[in-house]
Amino acid sequence: MKQTTSQPDYLNITVNLLVISSAVYFFSFVTADPDLWGHIRFGEDLWKAGEIIRYDPYSFTAYGQPWINHEWLTELIFYGIYNVAGDAGLLFGKLGIGFIIVTVLSAICRIREQNSLVYAAVMAGAIFIISPGFMIRPQLFSFLFFALFMYVLHAYFTQGKNLLFLLPLMMILWVNLHGGFLMGWAMLIVVTGWETIRRGVRGSGFGVRVRRDFPLTSHPEPLTPLWIWLLITSMTTLVNPYGYKLLVFLYRTVPMPRSISEWKPIILWDLSYLHFKFMAILFLITTGLNFKKRIGWEAIFIGMTMFASIRHQRHTPFFGMMAAPYLVHRLSILISEIQEKFPKLILTKASRHILAVSMIILASYQMYEGIQRYAITGCRIIVDPDEYPVAAVRFLKDNNIKGNTLVPFTWGEYAIWKLYPDCKISIDGRFETVYSDAIIRDHFIPHNDKKQWESLINKYPSDIILAKQSLFFHNFINESKTWVYVYSDNTAIIFLRNTEKNKDAF
Repeated sequence: MKQTTSQPDYLNITVNLLVISSAVYFFSFVTADPDLWGHIRFGEDLWKAGEIIRYDPYSFTAYGQPWINHEWLTELIFYGIYNVAGDAGLLFGKLGIGFIIVTVLSAICRIREQNSLVYAAVMAGAIFIISPGFMIRPQLFSFLFFALFMYVLHAYFTQGKNLLFLLPLMMILWVNLHGGFLMGWAMLIVVTGWETIRRGVRGSGFGVRVRRDFPLTSHPEPLTPLWIWLLITSMTTLVNPYGYKLLVFLYRTVPMPRSISEWKPIILWDLSYLHFKFMAILFLITTGLNFKKRIGWEAIFIGMTMFASIRHQRHTPFFGMMAAPYLVHRLSILISEIQEKFPKLILTKASRHILAVSMIILASYQMYEGIQRYAITGCRIIVDPDEYPVAAVRFLKDNNIKGNTLVPFTWGEYAIWKLYPDCKISIDGRFETVYSDAIIRDHFIPHNDKKQWESLINKYPSDIILAKQSLFFHNFINESKTWVYVYSDNTAIIFLRNTEKNKDAF
């Protein structure tokens, strides 16, 4: 590992401790994702069926419709872990994936020149950026494989180490774990295309090594292996239960607008996502300073992930991972150049001691807080009764109330986990993998729009309405003789259709 400045061993140790503690702190949250319980249920049913469930059995609005479940392997893994090790297995599994990602990113940083203090600051910031997406969700595997793809490409161009054969092997897994495999595929396409264009402009052939004129991204390796492994990796995207239909499905659905917060754009002129904005500004500045020398594939793809993040908040973790090694290297070079011009600008022994003590204090706090979350909850995943209809669902089960259930999409998979097969739901987080555009659109209506609620209830007749608590909804339903109020708490309210079937429940 190269160092721009020679730091004492104790400072390097505290730097690594800070990075590790940041991972513990930011990756140890124990709250449940809205779709977690659905994923476990789908994995359980898949395991019991012994085959891919290709048609929806869980809803009454799309019952029997084709289901493109591109997360089936993740769900099988989630169920297996949960069945063997419960909540703790899932929580520690998530933390383990986080540690692997941090280890891989750190390994990429160490391939090139770096300053240990810059490394600590940038990596801590990157972990912060990654953390909002670090719930127990299938996308965890996309973050993991994205980092591994990064390492293989950096090793090839910077070290001359040919590990490209690993890409198709990883893609076979990734394409069955989560639709985010498109990010890795896109990275490989961009890298291959950019390097081909760059070398073509400079007059270098596919098998000819080019001069290593700038060490940031370009080890003089031939392009032919890159093209070969790109083609092989592209073909492995077809190794899934749906074949080419999965790619057609993703091509059709990925650009679709979604009324979900994580798919909304980042507002650039407010105080939200400051950590992302700060790192994006650093990227633009360091790239601008380097523009006259050469912009490599790394900067190009960081720019693409930055743009994708601005359009959709859920992509910020990819930007954080992609930008971290680049910024560690570029800022380390910048500091080295400044120190060459101003040799007196060095850390004194006292200042190094102060930095080390400060990092130890911060690292200790982060480790304590992260471990405390697990200790306080007993390594259990928290299902917040203020966010989920915990008591309302228990009421339905205790009273043996069954039937088609109209639910908000954020409660759909929790209801599947607790109530299926007695109750089929109207919508859940699977969205376009099973539901039509019309069903999705009809469920995303203003909370107090009487006309649209009437339309929704009439269009999708149900036996039960499980809704979020609100005075509007209570008054609205009570105006109708069709529905009978049976339960409410601070979170949820339940109405039953006034039919013979439900009379016993009244």
